[in-house]
Amino acid sequence: MYACLKTSLVVATALISTSVLANAADQRPPVRSQLATIYDWTGFYAGGHVGGGWVDNGDGGFLGGGQVGFNYQVRQWVLGVEADVSAASGDLNWTSTVAARFGWAVDRWMIYGKVGGAWVNEDFLTRVGVSDRTSSGLLLGVGAEYAFRNNWSAKIEYNRMNVDRDVDAVKVGLNYRFGLNPLPGRW
Repeated sequence: MYACLKTSLVVATALISTSVLANAADQRPPVRSQLATIYDWTGFYAGGHVGGGWVDNGDGGFLGGGQVGFNYQVRQWVLGVEADVSAASGDLNWTSTVAARFGWAVDRWMIYGKVGGAWVNEDFLTRVGVSDRTSSGLLLGVGAEYAFRNNWSAKIEYNRMNVDRDVDAVKVGLNYRFGLNPLPGRW
């Protein structure tokens, strides 16, 4: 009888221990799947943009041009540099900027700020007629960008160029990122 009771006690202890271990295993934090990889913004890119620009007296016109840049992502932070040039209508002839970009990415969305240099060429009236001049100054900007395909993204941004006078610009653009496909097997 002791042997039967002892065997029953050992089997019951083993069953209870197995149940406790199984429950403890269920309490582990979930393991992240590699398929849930956050979109990687790292790489060289080039694109185009359109929009509008205006000077501090309210005169404005159309902007259109292109941009090139490079991003490097560390966790959710995206650091980069971008240069752009835009032809313009109205008092502005063209604008150009070179700026550092500092972004915060959440998967395929990125919000960013820009700071750098700006150059603006504009017409002005002289005693002998219309002439043009190029002014340089500081650029501050903010924007948002969305990667709608692996290598394609669309953006909207606002720039404030503090040259001889303030020039504001709002642009929408499209970028193509060169290099490795960040999420193989998709588009």
